[in-house]
Amino acid sequence: MFRKPIFLYLISIFSAVFIVVLISFFIYKLKNKNYKLPPTTPTVVLPSPTPTPDPDRSFSILLLGYAGANHDGGGLTDSIILSRIRPHDQQIDLISIPRDLWVEVSPDKFTKINSILPLSGSEALKSVVASISGETIEHHIAIDFNGFIKVVDILGGVDLKITRPFVDLFYPLDVGATDTCGKSPEEVTALSATMSGEKLDHQFTCRYEQLVMNIGTTHLDGATALKYARSRHSEFDGGDFNRSNRQRQVLLAVRDKALNINIFPRIIPIFNTLKSHLRSDLSVSDLEKYLFRALEFSKYDINSISINDKNFLTQSYSSSRQSILIPRSGLNDYSEIRQFIATSSAVLEQ
Repeated sequence: MFRKPIFLYLISIFSAVFIVVLISFFIYKLKNKNYKLPPTTPTVVLPSPTPTPDPDRSFSILLLGYAGANHDGGGLTDSIILSRIRPHDQQIDLISIPRDLWVEVSPDKFTKINSILPLSGSEALKSVVASISGETIEHHIAIDFNGFIKVVDILGGVDLKITRPFVDLFYPLDVGATDTCGKSPEEVTALSATMSGEKLDHQFTCRYEQLVMNIGTTHLDGATALKYARSRHSEFDGGDFNRSNRQRQVLLAVRDKALNINIFPRIIPIFNTLKSHLRSDLSVSDLEKYLFRALEFSKYDINSISINDKNFLTQSYSSSRQSILIPRSGLNDYSEIRQFIATSSAVLEQ
């Protein structure tokens, strides 16, 4: 019986493009350290007086997407997904954390969670997500938008099943918020005197493009897949929580595409593409550990879990009038969320 290469199975560990990132990062480490994989034959382990860690314990990796260079707010995390692998249950949970969640980063100092990575670094973000979820987070993998686009294109694009009309008339272009779209200073002043916020912004139509996708299966290239995942203003599918669902949908589509093609001819192009688009704290030994269990992990069921204002969060405003999300049980109280995640097999979104 044909046995698929272990690298191919690795792609399904976290069911996302981040697995292609993992492969490329592994190759990068090997090339730079002249490292060779150890033999696959079992080694003799001498008895130890200390307990051996459970090899099937759950572990979590934080998956992050950020805009990167040449984007407004390029360091802000646009996508925050906690990937929890549960070998005992043969399950992988993808837990979406909304970017507007108002979190404490130091005593009595709060900010939106999406600003932690550029301001305080990955360890601070891992610590905050661990506090929210109750999970120990071993590592993080972050990829910028351009890296995501290029990887999807190398894979030949992805196919998505659109189940309801998707129309976003105001998807922001990277032209900046100061482009006046040919309006004179007098016209800008007159508009600013009678409008504000999004209503004012929408008068400058050159800053936006229209995204329209009909119901049915649609093939998307990297740039369009990213827009679909990032859009917030669709009439029927807008808002941060619907966007979180679309992000998971795109990640799973990338996983499916990677599993259905011969990934080996694309490994080197992907590696060369991602060198400048990737951040991670994974070591060679970490990568090796995951590689050797890839076949097993590939068979696990995948669950999508959303933390949103229909279950554990509520809309609010900061002292500076920013629109934020806080736990419905109270500011900085994540007890309900942690309990839900700990017993997530009870209520799961497929």
